[in-house]
Amino acid sequence: MENLKEVIESSSRQEREARATYASVAAVAPRPQFPAHAAVHSVVITSENEMETGEQIMERVRGVVKAKEDGFQIDRVRKGKDRKIILGCRNRAEMDRVKERLGKEDHSLRVEDIKNKDPLIVLRDLLAYNENEDVLRGLRTQNRALFEGVSGEDDRMEVKYRKKTRNPLTSHVVIKVSPVLWSRLTGAGVVHVDLQRIRVLDQSPLIQCSRCLGYGHGKRFCRDTVDVCSHCGGPHLGAECADRATGKPPSCRNCLSAKMDRADHNAFSSDCPVRRRWENLARSAVQYC
Repeated sequence: MENLKEVIESSSRQEREARATYASVAAVAPRPQFPAHAAVHSVVITSENEMETGEQIMERVRGVVKAKEDGFQIDRVRKGKDRKIILGCRNRAEMDRVKERLGKEDHSLRVEDIKNKDPLIVLRDLLAYNENEDVLRGLRTQNRALFEGVSGEDDRMEVKYRKKTRNPLTSHVVIKVSPVLWSRLTGAGVVHVDLQRIRVLDQSPLIQCSRCLGYGHGKRFCRDTVDVCSHCGGPHLGAECADRATGKPPSCRNCLSAKMDRADHNAFSSDCPVRRRWENLARSAVQYC
């Protein structure tokens, strides 16, 4: 019971310390908040001809759409696995125009919609004894004002995973929610769950591997066999880094590989330009509104 009391008091103290004063906010230049843009509406295009390569299908798509001649606004196109072409537009109406053109001009191309993902939130420093079902029930029953008028398809939440914290009695709980609930919960900033008043924040959908430090996969699916240091990029864990211990500046492995002008930051830094590029790509597949 004493441990529980200490954890609650510690969480409350951290929350008070985290609150920014007017002076501190005014003294710092504003940074853009996510999501910085709307989701991209995408389709996957394949060919009935199994002999065609991805490059050949791409050329056929370009020839059918004729974006320059007919004014189509394509925001993103790339080749995927298994000869698939991923094409996206920022505007749903524009995407419908592209689909109509593809369907009329080339019947051998198969076009399928890609459903955008639900956004994520994270509940910070929640007491770990709360089961997933208890967390979702507490959100609904203890924060009724945030759920007022939300029903049907908009009333959906699913606990995806938990992240460890320095305190073994707490964890950060990541929850997938509907766009409506994401807006309300992140807008509120705090919620009540059980005996706590905790912070709720937007959670990035970007996955970064803790082994190779690359993006788009986790350590479980990494092909590398050696851990890479996030400080210097060497073949060792960050805790064992001699450069960090002696105070040498960091060197981001991802920025060095991408031949960026600057790499003087940790590979996990939110200011990393390579990370920001991957972040924008990951968020473009999420429906925030």
